[in-house]
Amino acid sequence: MGLPRFDWSLTLVGLCIFTFVVVTYKVRIGDIGIAIGVAGLCLQRGGLKIPKFLWLYAAFVLWVFVGSFATPFTDIALEQAIERLKLVVVMLIAVNALRTEGQLRFYLLFFLGCFVLFPVRGTLVGGDTISGRAVWNYIYSNPNDLAALSLIALGVAFALWFSEHSWRSFVSLGAAISAIPLLAVILLTQSRGAVIGLAVGMGPAMVLLLIKRRWLLVPAGLIVLVIGFVTPANVWERLAGIEKLSSVETVAEADPEGSAEQRLEIQKVAWRIFLDNPVFGMGLGAYPQANAMYAPDLGKRDTHNTYLNLAAETGFPGLALWCALFWSVLRHAGRSRRNAGAEALATQQYWIERTLIAYLVAAVVGTYSALTFPYLVLTVLWCSATILERTARATQRGLE
Repeated sequence: MGLPRFDWSLTLVGLCIFTFVVVTYKVRIGDIGIAIGVAGLCLQRGGLKIPKFLWLYAAFVLWVFVGSFATPFTDIALEQAIERLKLVVVMLIAVNALRTEGQLRFYLLFFLGCFVLFPVRGTLVGGDTISGRAVWNYIYSNPNDLAALSLIALGVAFALWFSEHSWRSFVSLGAAISAIPLLAVILLTQSRGAVIGLAVGMGPAMVLLLIKRRWLLVPAGLIVLVIGFVTPANVWERLAGIEKLSSVETVAEADPEGSAEQRLEIQKVAWRIFLDNPVFGMGLGAYPQANAMYAPDLGKRDTHNTYLNLAAETGFPGLALWCALFWSVLRHAGRSRRNAGAEALATQQYWIERTLIAYLVAAVVGTYSALTFPYLVLTVLWCSATILERTARATQRGLE
């Protein structure tokens, strides 16, 4: 398969079981995967890794727990705090499971395979539509969430594809092929946030790559032609409205159904909620109820903005902790990659970084902080940066 050699462990098995469950929804044994991973943590050699970014996320969860007692929606906030606590455990398992380049690369391939074989296949073959926008089932029944998760999977596909310099690798070829249906799904969801994230997060990197590897121009051009040919005209009509989002005066013209204009009104409500509750917010997960309380005419609605959503639900401290979480990992990754030189792992890591940046950009027009995948990819990025840093130090000692 072209993968580096790696050893299995209970933590890696548990992580893969949990990942399979949350990606495919095929079996409901996610807790079993977590239990196996925790057992692996207890039995593993070499000590337990608890990095700084994990402490930041634990602090965020603690803040959510404390804030849940200062809101009229305590039950909702407490339930969300428990769910996020489970995610802390999963991230701890992942940090200690992905210790080598082989384990890391296998996990990325496993995640990508699960995503392409289930939500992508399900959307393209037996999926449904909401107002002409593609959806599947479970968490993928929301077109914006489906697009954001497909954007993350697309970044993983690019990471596996472009870190190889040969088409003979099964991993490289499979990742290249999987990028086509992933792009198709993103477009069929008609999610403007995902398209903006793709353009800002991965667009410049893609242009630089095509300049360096000109032989990619032909396959890239063919992919664009095929996707452009099979994509319905209404998709392009909706996405053309993105330029109208740049001004308050023209936002009403962004789409015929008026969703962009309505989202602007909801975000004004979210800002009012934040100003009234700047410390603890209204409780994690309670924004729809808070929106209905502040604006009964709008009812229970979503903010369609991750940052405003976090500010309204968890207050400024919660938003600051969440942003610090992503910033600390991206900073660690960028520093380790710059010191490593031109290695396959560094190239792979670069595209994972671009993936998270694309996600953070898309989050400006979508509420994605409750999705599990971004935190898994964030953990993968930290593991990659740590492995790369360790490899660079070993190489430097060898030269000395």
